Order: sequence, then structure tokens, then C-alpha cells
Amino acid sequence: MHVALSRNETHQNFNVWVYGDEKLVRGSGLFVGETGVAANHHFLTPRDGSAFRFTEGRYRLEVFAHLLGDKKQTRLFSQTLEISADMGTALAAPGAGLYFDWGPDSSRYLPHIEKRPPSPDPDRFLDLLGLTQRPSSQA
Repeated sequence: MHVALSRNETHQNFNVWVYGDEKLVRGSGLFVGETGVAANHHFLTPRDGSAFRFTEGRYRLEVFAHLLGDKKQTRLFSQTLEISADMGTALAAPGAGLYFDWGPDSSRYLPHIEKRPPSPDPDRFLDLLGLTQRPSSQA
């Protein structure tokens, strides 16, 4: 599976797929029986040096899967998403994350931004506690 995201002339594939609830597993295949499968899915950009940044605009999100035995991939889902100018600006802040929640009354995904504090630097934390080892000087 992978996600394709496009805005104007920009296109980005999120081809690294992991899924799971407690423990994330890298997706290389998934058997879906008659009762279906429920799991959280995460799609990441490839590690080829390209960085993707969300900015203001209208996006087209598409989810694709290559079904066993099929020659071509199948589009499973397609959705248009909007990011306002204010949200685009807010996303530039460190620790800002963009989320879309389904609005049943408006029949669309509604965006909101959450900010998380930056992760502490473990070396600085150990240094503050006096637990870092300093190289000994030789005479």
C-alpha cells in the first residue's frame, strides 16, 4: 500500500507503510479476510533526501494497494483536503502537527493543528543530572 498526495504541480508518494495498534509493523502485505481488518496505518516519505512540507492549499490524497494477482494497483480511497493560510503558517512552528478529523455534519475532513513540546535532548538531560562521563585527561 502507499499514499499519493498532490497539490497543484507538487506530487509526493508516501511509500513506506507501517500498521498496527500497539506495535507498528512494516507493511509488506496484509491478508484481509471476510470480516476485514482494523488497524492504524501510517504512511511515511521515502528516505531519499526529499522532504515534504504541508503549506496552504487544496490537496488530493489517494490510497493505493497492489492486490495479489492484479497487474495494476487499485485506488482504494480518494479525498480532497484543504489547508488554510493560517494553518499553513502555524505548521512552520516546531512540533506542529496537522490532523484531519471527520465531520459528520459537514461530510468532510476538518483540519486542526496540535503542538507537541520538543523532545528533550538526552545528552543535555544526563549532563544536567551530572551523569555524563567526561573523557579523562592523561598526564
